Amino acid sequence: MAELEEAGYLTHPHTSAGRVPSEKGFRFYVDNLPDQIDVDKASERHIAQFLEDSDTPEDLMSRTSFLLSQISKNIGIVIAPPLATTQLKHIEFLDLGDGKILVIFVSKSGLLQRKVVRLKDAYHQTELDRAGRFLVERFNGRTLTEIRNELLRMLEAERSIYDRMLKLITMWHETLDTEAAAGVENIYVQGTVNILNHTESVNIGPVRELFRMLEEKGRLLKILNECIAYSRSGGVKIVIGSELGVPAIRDFTVVTSAYVAQDSTAGFLGIIGPIRMEYDRAISTVGYLGRLVSQRINA
Repeated sequence: MAELEEAGYLTHPHTSAGRVPSEKGFRFYVDNLPDQIDVDKASERHIAQFLEDSDTPEDLMSRTSFLLSQISKNIGIVIAPPLATTQLKHIEFLDLGDGKILVIFVSKSGLLQRKVVRLKDAYHQTELDRAGRFLVERFNGRTLTEIRNELLRMLEAERSIYDRMLKLITMWHETLDTEAAAGVENIYVQGTVNILNHTESVNIGPVRELFRMLEEKGRLLKILNECIAYSRSGGVKIVIGSELGVPAIRDFTVVTSAYVAQDSTAGFLGIIGPIRMEYDRAISTVGYLGRLVSQRINA
């Protein structure tokens, strides 16, 4: 025990306390787990039954975040694929008045996104309808980034025709950029109350900070994007404590996996919990649901 503590694998909260694994100890443990950990049969049946009635991508993501929370007894989270790189199937613009326009976007994978944008110029609903029809007819299967770039090229040739339409797309595209590529509306979080069951291993201060981040989904999204930025090749990614890069939540671990829609855009799902979590269960659940959601979202 003394040698393990000297090597940094064990620590103790105070002088009279017993030894517990350190962050380094948990990292060593996680790195030496088997590459493939299977979900038990009971969990498989429960997951299949619970997801059976999901009839939209949004419902699938909401149910998945609940399952992640329920099975792991931690926080379950699902992030939809970034809309800016999602292929267009259908788009509509609705005038809400006062310079606000509701954008309704449906991707090739069936994911529906609603977004309110503000424009300085006034647009009549007839003009908005015409713009939506044109985009669907001309750019079906293209991403928002590709559409914007193509409109810029077309604008050079016939500026008067495409200028106002470009403003619509550019304004919406910029709102996506400011929210780290995935709209905060497309983050599904379940089970925050579960963290309160781990107060024996997590200080209440970091718990408050985590709750604050969960309420401010934009901040949470930025952290999660950093955690999963280099895990797009597949598999389960585990980020422990200080590896999160946020000192206030160093008592937590994030376990994530990618799922891929039929237009090749990747979303992410995972678990947020204390460092002293049941890692084999968390890893098996996240890995299994990552594969299952990929299958179901493309069905």
